[in-house]
Amino acid sequence: MTLKAFAKEQVMSVSQLPPTLAQDIAAFRSEAGATQIQLSAKAGVDQSRISRIEKGEASTPLEIQKVLSALVELGSKGAAEYAKYVESDWHHVERPDFSNPQRGVLEFAEGALQQIAEFLDEDRPWPLKRQLERQRAAIEASASYLGKTGHQIAFIGEVGVGKSTAISFLYGLLDPTMVGAELRERVVLETGGGHTTLCEVNIRRGPGYGIIVQAQSDEEIRNLVGDFCAATWLRRSSAAAEKNDSVNVSEEVQRALRNMSGLTVKRERDAAGKTTSRDQAAELASQCETEEEFRARVIDRLKLEVRTRREVWIEDVGAKGAMQQLRKLFREINNGRLSDVPMPASIDLLLPAFGSESPGLGISAVDTKGLDEVAVRADLDARLKDPRTHVVLCSTFNQAPSTSVQLLLDHLRNAHGVRVDNGKVSVLALPRDDEAMAVKDDSGEPPIDDEDGYNLKRDQILRTLAGGDGALNGVPILFFNAKKDDAAKVRGELIGQVERLRQSYETRLLDECAAADEVVRHHETQAFTAAVQAVADRLGHFLGAHAALPPRVRQPSQELIEAMGAIRYASTIWAMTRRNGEYYNFSVSHQVGAGGAKDALLRSKTWFDKLQGILDTLQQDADLALAQKTIQQVETSAAGWRRAFAEAARTAAVEVYRGPLEADVSLWSRCAAQWGAGPGFKVRVERLIRDWFEAQTELNQKLEGVMAALWDDAVVRPLERLSNESAEELPEDVRSAVVVPFARPVSA
Repeated sequence: MTLKAFAKEQVMSVSQLPPTLAQDIAAFRSEAGATQIQLSAKAGVDQSRISRIEKGEASTPLEIQKVLSALVELGSKGAAEYAKYVESDWHHVERPDFSNPQRGVLEFAEGALQQIAEFLDEDRPWPLKRQLERQRAAIEASASYLGKTGHQIAFIGEVGVGKSTAISFLYGLLDPTMVGAELRERVVLETGGGHTTLCEVNIRRGPGYGIIVQAQSDEEIRNLVGDFCAATWLRRSSAAAEKNDSVNVSEEVQRALRNMSGLTVKRERDAAGKTTSRDQAAELASQCETEEEFRARVIDRLKLEVRTRREVWIEDVGAKGAMQQLRKLFREINNGRLSDVPMPASIDLLLPAFGSESPGLGISAVDTKGLDEVAVRADLDARLKDPRTHVVLCSTFNQAPSTSVQLLLDHLRNAHGVRVDNGKVSVLALPRDDEAMAVKDDSGEPPIDDEDGYNLKRDQILRTLAGGDGALNGVPILFFNAKKDDAAKVRGELIGQVERLRQSYETRLLDECAAADEVVRHHETQAFTAAVQAVADRLGHFLGAHAALPPRVRQPSQELIEAMGAIRYASTIWAMTRRNGEYYNFSVSHQVGAGGAKDALLRSKTWFDKLQGILDTLQQDADLALAQKTIQQVETSAAGWRRAFAEAARTAAVEVYRGPLEADVSLWSRCAAQWGAGPGFKVRVERLIRDWFEAQTELNQKLEGVMAALWDDAVVRPLERLSNESAEELPEDVRSAVVVPFARPVSA
């Protein structure tokens, strides 16, 4: 249908017009260098209508046709293509934004899905039908991913590595009035020697300069106050403090609570010039009869009822003044110094032009709360498994790859089954001063410049990471010295990783489209149908002999016990016991869930290795040459089945154990009672929790039963669907689980 016919017949309703129409029209007018008056004259519509259209008010398809035709005449190159985009029909794929980098691929997917739909409308041989149903689900899932353009680049690293400083310089979060000052005085994000950032910070595009605070829940505020008060109360007795492990809340939380309550440590100078410190919290505690009274008085001083302000916007200043004010505001909020703003659980930092270097994509940067324990926190794990997030593992230059970086990379592949070479993760080493020039090659010679030093260090890092089974080969290694390196270059490299992440989905989508097209084109060829049938028969024979869930390799609780053993600070375990196992810095259920996922990947490895052997044999069979694409797509799908099983096992382990754990008041009372019994608090709590899990015979059996059902849903039924004519239809959640472009091959 031509654009003229489209406008005349009004085949598209107003609701079907692209949601970004207003800004698209404005962009095309700007591209043509035309005013609204010029556009209205050329289009033959009133100027007020042009203004309303660009403000997003309702318009008709006929009116849009006139405006687009006028824009083409005025010299806009994009308007002509946009006209075709507007008139195109989207029945199987949600219409993408015009600026979506994969718009052309999505148009191709729309055509492929239409072809599949028409083919399946008629009676077809069951093996071909099943293949196309699987391919349709895979295409739809990849298209859904590519249709969205939002992505995050999340920076993760240990406390004090310089992560916040690097982010500030990489993304221009600098106070222009402080040029020449120390780095920490120039950056918008507050930095220091560690334990500075109170919570996760999201930097993203917004309508202006501002800060949005996501507040801590009242329950968590009271928990944090309870920890602070308990630690302060314990320090009243020097004898008690000497015979126990030290305990306290984190420095950044303590600092915020002290400022919010007005219970700071006062530093005063006496007549002789000597400085003394006066802890106002300790003084208040000394005035109270009980810890409960002390806690109540601290909560009262916080005045939570008036802390209702969630947004702070900067207006009527230019970019220079806005960045200066943002720097000040961020410090005030991060330290709890604004009387009407609550303690944040996360902070959104908004800038009007953020991410403009990646047109078509909505990229935000995330400064995560620094790691001060070796256990993988739940919030970081969420970033690791989010398919839309590129994770940047930060390390100091000399320590790269640090222990925490290696831990997170191992966790990514062992608990999530994710590849590390296709845009999901990178390692960022942060050199200071002239550290790059101190690197030596194998002969002991120094580098000739920083870039040469980076190359030498990259080789060293890759050798360290390749020391295991080789699964970490291919991790991108980046470097950034905030004092001297080109921020735009490193930003471009990070954007390139996001593009690689999308490219993996694009490749999978195109492969599935090609495989589907092959089925449609050759379905009348007897040899092709026979080859696909033979593949189905071989897969059916394999499944008949290997349908049972492989035996458990390790208990999910083993991950928890190992993580507890690696905890550095007794105060982390102490805070966890005070919350029935659920502390943001160490969650018992999260660790058990990770253990369930690891066991799922381990116990299924041999099964998938055998399946891979069958697929390899099929690919080498000359009589099955016509079914090669079918075999390859089964291989790709198998990686998705394995990861879906692991993720389901993670959820199952959490659901089976979390309720009973939280409800066992006796367990946590006994754990808490270990405080005060002298050194070894961590070891005693670890023993109690290990004994608890070993005694849960009924829960352990229940989980194994759930795992068997999950194995059937995630692995057996999808394979049975491809190999057995009488197999039942797959549920929607199982069909959508087949697309995991960043999963490792089934043999990994």
